[in-house]
Amino acid sequence: MRGITIIFKKTMKMSDLIDVDYRLLLLLNHLNISLGFGEKSVETICKEHNFDADCFIFLANYFSNKAIMDVDKEFAKLPLQPFLHYLKCTHSYFLDHRLPNIRRKLKAVFEDSGAHLQKVVLDFFDKYQSEVKEHMNYEDDVVFPYVKALVGKTHEDGYCIEDFEERHNDIEGKMNDLKQILMKYVDGSKNQSLMVNILMELYMSEEELEAHSYIEDQLVIPRVKAIEDAE
Repeated sequence: MRGITIIFKKTMKMSDLIDVDYRLLLLLNHLNISLGFGEKSVETICKEHNFDADCFIFLANYFSNKAIMDVDKEFAKLPLQPFLHYLKCTHSYFLDHRLPNIRRKLKAVFEDSGAHLQKVVLDFFDKYQSEVKEHMNYEDDVVFPYVKALVGKTHEDGYCIEDFEERHNDIEGKMNDLKQILMKYVDGSKNQSLMVNILMELYMSEEELEAHSYIEDQLVIPRVKAIEDAE
């Protein structure tokens, strides 16, 4: 993967942006922005999908070239609500598509390896998937509505963002554990191509979850705390 050394702008064609970094196709997927955008600009596409173009460009730059941008300074200029929408969309993508797809592949790759090994790996994954679902559903059902109400000054007393922090768990760690188990201790010779495909998807998922957690923990939560303190 070549290094990205340009800062994206909303006046760029969406097709040019994706051509610079194809990984941003995942960002489009998370936000339910469909392909077939022709020669339209990022700003036009975002307007058609009711998503803030400046927030989209922030996310694109963060994923592709955060080393050459001032993340905190740029985030401070932007509204909070679009990031809540992005996080919630990412939850839906992982719960409805990414994790079920990984499980389907895990089941297939162990079909000829004996029932015991398949059960051990699938039980581990199912427990992890359940933890991720609980984590993300709590954010969707409790945290994000609270933040929206806080921003809109309609929230009620009795909850604060520290309540979320106290129960906020690491959802990337077990993804790494599974990756290490498959890579180090499972013979992939019977279906090497599928095993490599699974590992690639786990690596991508780990990167996406790390970025997701950074946006939550280092950007959104400090902003929410500042709003709480200002009241």
